[in-house]
Amino acid sequence: MQDQQTATAENQQEEFKSPFEEVKDMSDVKAFNILVQAANAAQRAGALSVRDSVFVAKAAEHLGDKFNNPSK
Repeated sequence: MQDQQTATAENQQEEFKSPFEEVKDMSDVKAFNILVQAANAAQRAGALSVRDSVFVAKAAEHLGDKFNNPSK
């Protein structure tokens, strides 16, 4: 049992990557997805008004359309 816990702890340490390193390979799609996730979290927490929610949803839809149809 102890060996499994030690192995799990070692794997978690090896898999840890600094967020400052992770953002170095940021793409437009990754950035968009992060913003959508943050907006969803804010909405679930009740941090956005209805007006803000509408604007965030429309902004996400607008950018999503641009990513899916770059010629627009």
